[in-house]
Amino acid sequence: MSALPPEIPGSILVVDDDELLLRVCTTVLQRAGFQVEGLRDPTRVIDALKTGRFDAVVSDVRMPNVDGVQLLRAIRAVDQVMPVVLMSGQPTVEAAIQAIELKAMRLIKKPFEVDELVDAVTQAVRSRTSSAPTHVHHKLDRSLKALHMAYQPIVGSRERRAVAWEALVRCRDGAKDPGELLHLAEVTNRLPELSRRIRDMVAEDAAGLPAEALLFVNVHPRDLEDPHLIAPDAPLSRIARRVVLELTERASLEDVDALQSRLFALRSLGFRIAIDDLGAGYAGLTTFASTEPDFVKLDGSLVRGLATSPKQQRVIASLFTLARDLGSNVIAEAIETDDERRALEALGIDWMQGYFFARPGPPFQQPRFEVPKAA
Repeated sequence: MSALPPEIPGSILVVDDDELLLRVCTTVLQRAGFQVEGLRDPTRVIDALKTGRFDAVVSDVRMPNVDGVQLLRAIRAVDQVMPVVLMSGQPTVEAAIQAIELKAMRLIKKPFEVDELVDAVTQAVRSRTSSAPTHVHHKLDRSLKALHMAYQPIVGSRERRAVAWEALVRCRDGAKDPGELLHLAEVTNRLPELSRRIRDMVAEDAAGLPAEALLFVNVHPRDLEDPHLIAPDAPLSRIARRVVLELTERASLEDVDALQSRLFALRSLGFRIAIDDLGAGYAGLTTFASTEPDFVKLDGSLVRGLATSPKQQRVIASLFTLARDLGSNVIAEAIETDDERRALEALGIDWMQGYFFARPGPPFQQPRFEVPKAA
């Protein structure tokens, strides 16, 4: 029997309604060095995958209620890259074609040799983890267990109170900062797992969101291709009308398939769209045209030193006019001084965010700094 290379981690979910075959597959894979969990009920697979514990799925094709191809389709709705190995006693050409279209790793004909199953699962796990060593996955696992959210208020100068909060991910263990956390998720190909965890945590915290306030949630462009984001029954979708999905301009939207359709689906649920870091990257007008955002956030580099820089004031004034003409509301961020606040108010910008008002903290604390009444 092939032995699992020690550097390849492997947590496998095996699905088969036949108890004997399930036990055989589970035993074979455990002896090969994998951690294995077996399920006889295919309807429980999606909930099991949402825990993020598994590196690959092995499933029988012919099962009552839900067959292997249907299960593979359901898996792809929540995880587009999870490696799946299918087993079938009588594989048909149609099933094989569907398996290929849904990116199954392998379709194995039963009965099979033990080594054939082990080799197929080893390749599946390697495809999931080869881009990053084991210790990187372990570090991300620690980080996911230690996630919590901090919230920074967005202040309306006219309202003289917080009108929205931005949700910011924090980690008590593992990753040292949000940038490293995102990097770990990207190199391990586990960005959907991280993003869903964050969105679900924000949705849970939102129970305490003050009336009429909005909630800004950062979204990576690759999240737009995640079916979980546009699922009507997802926790965040249930409060979509109070949520603004914030896309960073520094991350390109060019590779997102059917971008307009995805944005339309999100807006149909009630989500609004924001572009972050406007003025920091190359995308600028292209990003505006492709997303038609409801909000734009000016990059902090334009705000720092604004009070004494006529050039920065002209740039912000131009961006403000452009955004207003395109129907977008403007938010200035990274405000640290009262001079910056006053300069922004003079330019007509009402919504502001930064340490001058409050640092990120527990859910929905009001700003520590009162905004002075306009003269």
